[in-house]
Formats: sequence, structure tokens, C-alpha cells
Amino acid sequence: MYRILTESKNVNAVKALLGRLGYDYTVYYCDGSWHGQTESSMVIELGTASENEAHTLAQIIKQTNAQQAVLVQSIPATSCLI
Repeated sequence: MYRILTESKNVNAVKALLGRLGYDYTVYYCDGSWHGQTESSMVIELGTASENEAHTLAQIIKQTNAQQAVLVQSIPATSCLI
């Protein structure tokens, strides 16, 4: 599973992008910090993205939100639908 941590900006545009690209995802809203400055943040967990897709998506979000950086985490996970 890949997780993208980003500033909570242009939320509707980011969610529209996720839907348009067909990703299964979960979004969490939280507080974060970048270089000691607190900011509203969001965590996007991608259920169906490859590493390359997650990195490409993070780059698009970074450009859309004019950010210096967006964090991508790779998390080993086993999932099943019941």
C-alpha cells in the first residue's frame, strides 16, 4: 500500500483526480508540520496503485498545490475484502 502525505489544499481537485484515475483510496484529515510550521494536512491511502503510479500522483499533487515536497510512504500490507 502507498500513502501520500500532503498539505490539505485543493482537496476537491485532488479527490476528483483520484476518482478520474480510478484509484481506490481513503483520505484522512489531520494536523501536520513542515519545517516546524503547523499546517492542515491530508493523508491519502491508495489501495490499488503501483509504486510508479503513487510517485506520479504525488508529483501531480505537489505541482497542483505548489508545494516544495510531498511525502510518499510504502507500507507492507495484506488486505482482503469480506
